[in-house]
Amino acid sequence: MGITKTLQDRFEKFTAKTSPDVTGTRYANSKTIALPRFLEGSSAMAVIVELTRNILANEGVPPGQQGVYFAFAQRARKIAFSHSGTPLEKFLEGLKAEFVSKGCDPAILDKIASLITG
Repeated sequence: MGITKTLQDRFEKFTAKTSPDVTGTRYANSKTIALPRFLEGSSAMAVIVELTRNILANEGVPPGQQGVYFAFAQRARKIAFSHSGTPLEKFLEGLKAEFVSKGCDPAILDKIASLITG
C-alpha cells in the first residue's frame, strides 16, 4: 500500500528539483527550444494587442478605459489557442457577457472578437 506524501515531503522534492544548479542546467539545455516557442506564443498575443489598440483608437476609447478591453482581447486569444468553431464562439459569447457587465461596449467587444474568429 502506498504512503500519502505530506506537504513537507512534496516541498522537499520540489526544492530538490529547483535548485539553481539543476534548473540552470535544465534551462541551458532547453533554451534553443524554449526561445522560439516563446516567440511563437507571445507574437500571436502581441498582434492581437496591437490590433485591439487600433480598434480602441478608432472608437475613441479613452486610455483610462482601455485596459479592460485589452484584458478581453488577451483572454479571448488565450481561449482560441485551445478551441475553435462553435465552442470558441460560445466561449466568446460568455466572455463578452462578462465584460459587458464590467461596463464595456458590446459593439467594440464584437470588433475585438472578430479579430480572433476572423
